[in-house]
Amino acid sequence: MHAADQVFEHRLDRTYQQAVRARAEVEDMADVLAIARGKLAAVIDDGGREAPMAMLARKLALAPAQVELVWAIVACSIDGRLVPHLEALGGGHARRGLSPAVYAMLAELDDDTSARLAHWLASDNALVETGLIAATEPASPAARAYVAAPRLIRYLAGEPLGIEPLYRRRAPADALHDRRQGVAIDELRAALARRGDVVVVIDGPNGSGRATAAACAWGGDVLVLDCARVAPDRLDAALLALRRECLLGDELAVIANVDHVIGEDARDARRAIGALVDRHVGPLIVTAGAPGVDLGTQRPVVRVAWQVADTGVRVALWRRALDAEGAVADGELAPLAQRYWVGPAAIQRAVASARWRAAAVAAERPVLGEAALAAGLRQNIAEQLGGLAQRVEVSQSWDDLILAEDTVDLIVALVGRVRHAHRVLDEWGYRQKIARGAGVAALFSGPPGTGKTMVAGLIARELDLELYQVDLSKVVSKWVGETEKNLARIFDGAEQGHALLLFDEADALFGARTVDAKSAADRSANLEVNYLLQRIEAFGGITVLTTNLDSAIDSALKRRLAAHVVFAAPDEEERERLWRRQIITGRAPLAADVDPAALARGFPAMTGANIRNAAIAAAFLAAADFVSHISHDYLVRAARAEYRSMGHMVSEAIVPRSLTTGRR
Repeated sequence: MHAADQVFEHRLDRTYQQAVRARAEVEDMADVLAIARGKLAAVIDDGGREAPMAMLARKLALAPAQVELVWAIVACSIDGRLVPHLEALGGGHARRGLSPAVYAMLAELDDDTSARLAHWLASDNALVETGLIAATEPASPAARAYVAAPRLIRYLAGEPLGIEPLYRRRAPADALHDRRQGVAIDELRAALARRGDVVVVIDGPNGSGRATAAACAWGGDVLVLDCARVAPDRLDAALLALRRECLLGDELAVIANVDHVIGEDARDARRAIGALVDRHVGPLIVTAGAPGVDLGTQRPVVRVAWQVADTGVRVALWRRALDAEGAVADGELAPLAQRYWVGPAAIQRAVASARWRAAAVAAERPVLGEAALAAGLRQNIAEQLGGLAQRVEVSQSWDDLILAEDTVDLIVALVGRVRHAHRVLDEWGYRQKIARGAGVAALFSGPPGTGKTMVAGLIARELDLELYQVDLSKVVSKWVGETEKNLARIFDGAEQGHALLLFDEADALFGARTVDAKSAADRSANLEVNYLLQRIEAFGGITVLTTNLDSAIDSALKRRLAAHVVFAAPDEEERERLWRRQIITGRAPLAADVDPAALARGFPAMTGANIRNAAIAAAFLAAADFVSHISHDYLVRAARAEYRSMGHMVSEAIVPRSLTTGRR
């Protein structure tokens, strides 16, 4: 036999032996795979419901051959006995997963079936897209190895597992809703009953119970992704987790607070959310605080309006939360419910916080008053105003306020309008006479330093509200639409009633609209004022606007005001009282020659703020001279400096006496 023939014979024999060994490997692996697959397929949860794989196959419309391939990939991912067989059949790379080519040998598939399965794995596959099945290396479709993700393995093993930042929301058995909310839930239920590819958008305030309403309409658990709690760089991963979890269960998917990430400057977020909406299997709920949010989807959209429950339901929610925490309300809950437009979750957290704060003094059934519950609520309401408004600490009291009696009466009436809103609007039925919001908007106008901002702080303190002053430098933008967006964030953040919004120097925002708008700037300014007028009218909280230029405010705004308080410059008697109030602290060493009446006569153009500045400046002058008392001369000297800074001529008749005594 020639040498070439011997070599050929040797190679043929080796090929035959490899084929025999491969066949044995196939048979051995098939046996092990059958055992593993049988153990996995036997997993059915204790409730006797649909097996996990059967549910997954139904939702994704998987063919039997595709189901068997998924089982094989899962088995090869968890059973170490299959790894040597995979390596023997597919080479060293096969230890990293099961390829369609190796599976075709195991299942004895024909060429067409093998090619279809390889194409299915490599194409637009929901299991691969969501990461439940992952390719371990780039290769041709038939040779590409696949492994099952731990999440899919745990799911098929019957282990329910939620993944952050998602959370499940269950419909309470005794949910409380008012008539308007009941109608909205019926609309949701009708839209979801079709079980098609509809997208239902719930437009309503944040924290008003929109996700709970979705659970009530769905009749089961909902899986929620709150966009407000997800960092921008983690949004894609969170959306992928939501789609993955919805593939593995029957929960209804809810994308909450989508308006927090979708905007003109967040096209990537809109694109990511639109992609999830388009690829999602089954119905989907989206919640937004602002109506008309563009989701960037081609699927049909149904919008449902949602509102905060009325005062009567909120009273019941407060009472239920108190009972759950083992606490008792001190007094009526109606004023608290009227003031704070919040949903069930916020109420429960507020009561829990108040209960813990009171635990130190009363271990069993503490009595929680309105102030304690309001403090608990403020501690748990998320700050949504960002850097657009600053929280202002109020240190003054009503005793520091010197105003005319008519002005004081208007302020008292304004406070009473807020305090007794529940009785007038709900008990007496005047709410139906109000076109839109039930909030209170007031305009304080008058010269600088007459106490406008101070009174706003005192009102907030009187009503136990937080005072937030809007930072106009951060709100107003040169870009079209950005100012309205910033204002929307401010009003949405204060919508629940836990803050009093103060627009200082409001004429910069609420100026009169231009009738003959000839430039883009004029049209943009008109749009901003139009938007503000709409939000002021629909706002349910308290808004105070201050201005030194009453005539510059748009007339349409004045018609929407609950009160317009004019702060006049103080007369001589009021100036004397202001001087006394500002210089007398109880500890300041005042000389016997101090004459507030003379100061009031000598500086007639001064207002309360000017008098305060002069009084403090006089104290510093005396301290710098190391004298034992603050004399009248120091007050005159400081008042003259303040008068000049106001742009007034100092009267020659007001000449301070010699300050040489005691000067170092």
